[in-house]
Amino acid sequence: MTSFKVLTATAVLLMSTSALADIRVTDANNGAWVTVTENGQPAANASVSVANVPQQRKTYTTDERGRVFIPLQLNSSRSVKFQATTENGQKSSRYAFTGSRKN
Repeated sequence: MTSFKVLTATAVLLMSTSALADIRVTDANNGAWVTVTENGQPAANASVSVANVPQQRKTYTTDERGRVFIPLQLNSSRSVKFQATTENGQKSSRYAFTGSRKN
């Protein structure tokens, strides 16, 4: 039992010190602003795509602040899956609820 606790603690420490990518999504008119960070710092040149919107097949690249605008032409509000890969190869994904804007 003690060796199991040691292995578990070691695994937790290794995971907490590895490079982690994160995605934040801000809904905007006709799209979404996506911010990618790696270890809390902006991830410039990260590749960002949308996984579950069939008409959106393009991949976008973040700027030096880790941000990119992704245009979305949605007929209704829905949950959209954003995927990012940093220059270091760290992958992250996040679902975000984005809405259609009809003026």
